[in-house]
Amino acid sequence: MSILALMVGYTGLHAQESAPFRAPFPSSLSVAHTWNRSLTKKAGQMVGEQLAREGVKEVALPDLTVVTTATTGNILNTYGQSPYLTAETGVEMVKGLQNKNQLKAYLTFDAKEKNAPYVRPWQRVSDEAHAAGIASPAQVKATAAFGATGNNVSDEFKTTALQVAHESITLLKNAGNILPLDTTWAKRITVCGDAQLVADMLPVLKAGLPCKVDAGTPAAADLILVFEDDNIDQARMEKLLLTGKPVALVLLNSRPVALGKANEATAIIEAWHPGQQGMQAITNVLAGTYNPGGKLAVAFPDYTFGHGLSYTDFRFSDLRIEPASIGTDGSVTVRFNVTNTGTRAGAEVVQVYLVDEQSTVPLQSPKLEACKRTNINPGQTKEIKFTIRHRNMVLLNRAGEWTVEPGFFTVRLGNSSDDIRLQGRFEVK
Repeated sequence: MSILALMVGYTGLHAQESAPFRAPFPSSLSVAHTWNRSLTKKAGQMVGEQLAREGVKEVALPDLTVVTTATTGNILNTYGQSPYLTAETGVEMVKGLQNKNQLKAYLTFDAKEKNAPYVRPWQRVSDEAHAAGIASPAQVKATAAFGATGNNVSDEFKTTALQVAHESITLLKNAGNILPLDTTWAKRITVCGDAQLVADMLPVLKAGLPCKVDAGTPAAADLILVFEDDNIDQARMEKLLLTGKPVALVLLNSRPVALGKANEATAIIEAWHPGQQGMQAITNVLAGTYNPGGKLAVAFPDYTFGHGLSYTDFRFSDLRIEPASIGTDGSVTVRFNVTNTGTRAGAEVVQVYLVDEQSTVPLQSPKLEACKRTNINPGQTKEIKFTIRHRNMVLLNRAGEWTVEPGFFTVRLGNSSDDIRLQGRFEVK
């Protein structure tokens, strides 16, 4: 059996590391940064429909490899470092790809992978999304793409690609709230950075920002906008920072990078490889017509897993965990409120991390075990509800058995792995 693997396809789901805006659809890593199940399924549906129209019947998608280091394969093709988020994203993607039996999605699995937590995504996607089957890497034939220009895709495909690009953009830093751009002081913007990225972005920025945009002298600008890829030019960044002007950095990289001097930029946006709609999405975020809500699916040396800012603020309150104790086959319900305390509508990704306080084997701690992206208007409060089940508490013990061990579990709620707003505990007896 030889299965088509889209290595440079218009889908962008298997992306080239050197072409952030080439693919008609954002990369797999971008999809993961939305933390949006329904959008992921829609993305899979659009990609599947387009592939089916072009005669594709079988694909080796998605890549469920869990990122363990910054050198893990092609990180753009993965869903990041969390087994839970990889499984959740993979389930919805396969459901979308195979919608109405339009094609068959096969999962590639390396039998050398024996680390139990990292095998779970394949198990869940196979069981819950009913993937067509499992293929070894040797069975997958890499080929160049169909429809690589994306000129023949539907309007719905483009709309979905723009939504994914929007929701994946992650605001890492925003000192002094210089973003979104305020034209009362930002009347002239100078664009610098990687030459190809600047050439791609300039026309869209000029058309979409309500101020003068050029590639002129940084010292004459009110704000300097810098575009960089994996290879950040540290000397250039240092020179731009020495101007004393506010510097907004937009990253279009293929893997987590050590920012070095670049971390001193006033604002930092992570856009990964957002595809052809990414230029418009970045412009909209800068202008403030779209409020960023993406969260990191893979940690940086300078920013933790789950991190991502917004142009508004959110407050977590009123945690309730019921019941306080359960049996090893029981479940608990976690409820709490999230309030938008700012002046803009925005999306918050609420994250639930679980700590097994008394496990008999070493575990990743804390583990992401639930998440939800929710849109909240200014002043609005929403109640969020999660259920912690057997599968969230299970571990592989020293006897090689999947089991839930008695003891206390701590539930941590926050908007990143290191920004925990509420926590409580329950007991398994």
